[in-house]
Amino acid sequence: MEKKTSALPGSSAALIPGKRGKLLSHCYLPGGEYPKPLVIICHGIPGKEKLFDFAIALREAGFCTLSFHYSGSWGSDGDFSVSHCFEDCESVLDYVQKNENGWFDLNNVFLVGHSMGGLMAARMVSQNALLKAGVILVPMDFGLVADEMQGRCEERYQNFLNEAYLWLHGVTSETMRADMIQNEQAMRLCSYAEGLADKPILTVAATMDAVLPKEDHVNRLNAAIASFGKGKLVTKVYETDHPFNMHRGEIRQDIIDFLQAQVG
Repeated sequence: MEKKTSALPGSSAALIPGKRGKLLSHCYLPGGEYPKPLVIICHGIPGKEKLFDFAIALREAGFCTLSFHYSGSWGSDGDFSVSHCFEDCESVLDYVQKNENGWFDLNNVFLVGHSMGGLMAARMVSQNALLKAGVILVPMDFGLVADEMQGRCEERYQNFLNEAYLWLHGVTSETMRADMIQNEQAMRLCSYAEGLADKPILTVAATMDAVLPKEDHVNRLNAAIASFGKGKLVTKVYETDHPFNMHRGEIRQDIIDFLQAQVG
């Protein structure tokens, strides 16, 4: 590919074609000579924490970043569901592979996911050869939601989800329950551990996470990945909450350091 040069950093919006219409997205571009390593960022549900400061810090470290909104969220077309989010991630990867602007170094594509986005990261990184490594931040195991919605355990997440639905289009408790039942295996975070064990993975846990306690979510994923004994997992634990209101700068730097070590 012919090298392209932009003297100054910049940014660019894009409408990525998805299965339910357009996905609103945004790139931060570091300037200089392209192509550059790319970090795709997946937010959670409903996506109030969008990690834009992480995206800008990664740009300053020399990465292109691509943030996007799932179907039915924050201006993207269609109805929201967790299964639709999986499909939206695939649409974003298709867009990246086309690389029409020549911005992205397709040998160095990474994915960062927070909360529900951590489940997206686990699935996508484990299953897609395009993704070289991943960062999984306080991930949500929707398998526990599947258990709850089928009466296998006491209610723990319904209040959180009911609040999230207010920000999203086309999702209700009934549609979420149907999605959990029809696609239960895909919702289980640890089901992706074997594929994740083959790639460099950074996970971040929060000791004060009242939304997704680390013992129920990220710790189980860590144990499942480690059980394959391939030694590619890096874990970090911080005294912070689910949205990273404390130690945020340190977490950003850990992500940058980890991803820079994977570029090659």
